[in-house]
Amino acid sequence: MDVYIHRLAGLVGLLFGVNVCGVGCGSISDDDATDAADASDAAVSVEEEAPDGPIGTLDPTPCDNEIPASECDDSKQPIVFIHGTFGSATEISKTALRFGSNGYCQDRFVAVEYNSLGGSPGEQLAALVDEVLERTGFEQVDLIAHSQGTGHACTYLGNEVNRAKVARYINVSGGCAGAGIPTLSLSSTNDLNAPEPSHAAGDNVTQVTLTEEDHVALAGSELAFVEMYRFLMEEEPEYTTVQCGSETVVLDGKAVTFADNEPNAGAILDVFEVDTLDEPWERGEPITTVVADENGHVHVELTRGVQYEFRGRDEAGVVSGYIYYAPFTRSDYLMRFISESDSPLITSISTDNVVRAPDHMGLVGRYRGGAFRADWNNSLTFDGEEVLTEDNAGRNASVVGLFMYDANLNGDSDLGMVDNTSFLYMTDVVVDSTTPRWVDVQWTNEDMDTVQLRIPNWPSSENLTSLVLP
Repeated sequence: MDVYIHRLAGLVGLLFGVNVCGVGCGSISDDDATDAADASDAAVSVEEEAPDGPIGTLDPTPCDNEIPASECDDSKQPIVFIHGTFGSATEISKTALRFGSNGYCQDRFVAVEYNSLGGSPGEQLAALVDEVLERTGFEQVDLIAHSQGTGHACTYLGNEVNRAKVARYINVSGGCAGAGIPTLSLSSTNDLNAPEPSHAAGDNVTQVTLTEEDHVALAGSELAFVEMYRFLMEEEPEYTTVQCGSETVVLDGKAVTFADNEPNAGAILDVFEVDTLDEPWERGEPITTVVADENGHVHVELTRGVQYEFRGRDEAGVVSGYIYYAPFTRSDYLMRFISESDSPLITSISTDNVVRAPDHMGLVGRYRGGAFRADWNNSLTFDGEEVLTEDNAGRNASVVGLFMYDANLNGDSDLGMVDNTSFLYMTDVVVDSTTPRWVDVQWTNEDMDTVQLRIPNWPSSENLTSLVLP
């Protein structure tokens, strides 16, 4: 049955892990973690009412509700995710947090990384499935694949031995019909501006078509989560938003390079509490320092509700950039600290485009729930100035990585679209960095949740600054 789900018009129009599709429309490290359908002439339509009341603030403290990881339901089998082009685990990470908010054990929601520009996860995927089955004691996993990843899922499921290890499959914007196992095919009428939703078909396939979700929101939106949860858990989720976990948050994942996902072995992350810093550019000793192992694995335990700065350094100790997240509300086992690739091809379409100078910042924005959308309530301001427009964050543009800098060096934010490639947009935004100061950042997503951050105005001539937004 084809199910169409859309939001009322009232909700419409109000970094550096970039993840998405391309072809084929695709911790403890995740690889080592320990702790067409029966057609219907009449489609079913489900409307979601716009929320009442003022815009909410993502304020993780105090927490009205806590769903600690220690109380998770270990009877639920593991979930394995395969990303798409330019992708990583980031694109499914918000969905994993929502699963954890409903009692799922997040350390068994894992993702395979591979070179999304010409590589294949074949051996890594097979090894990851075997590892998580051995670790958890289950005989089968549930498999989710997005965009290009759906093609790799089909390859894996085409092997009879592999197929026996998968109970259910979720095909997100792709054509893999699951090789006969129960399959949910999830797409949208707003998927890559295609004339028709990108669905798999077959007697074993249930198709669900959303209407507002962009290509990446199909992996990270609230409605996408609800459909995935219903299919895998065979019940409604109690919570559709991310709930607080324990006061100590575990951040576990990998340091990898952008797009080709090479492990960044030896990468150093210095962690600072932003609210304890007096001077924007001056740093004393970090509260902790994490070094990625030979597989890029990183693990750190921090405090819920605190805004942190992650300063990246290479093995020689040279600073490579700064990353800022909203305060963490619960543990996250799909963290990805993504650095610049060594591939000239990849840098030529991403970081090489940034015009660098000592008088302005170079910023890279990433929204964990999907693409930046000016038409879908998304708002991003620096010191009160809005930067999202229809030109740089349009409905059909699938802007997943938003690069912001003074492109013409005129000292004014001209906005617009300076340059773009698939899923990566460059826009002219000036955040002055001539003298040290704090910059007020405010982000609002399509669910009208708002978060405020404070970041230093690091000059682009020195380093890029990444924002990963909830």
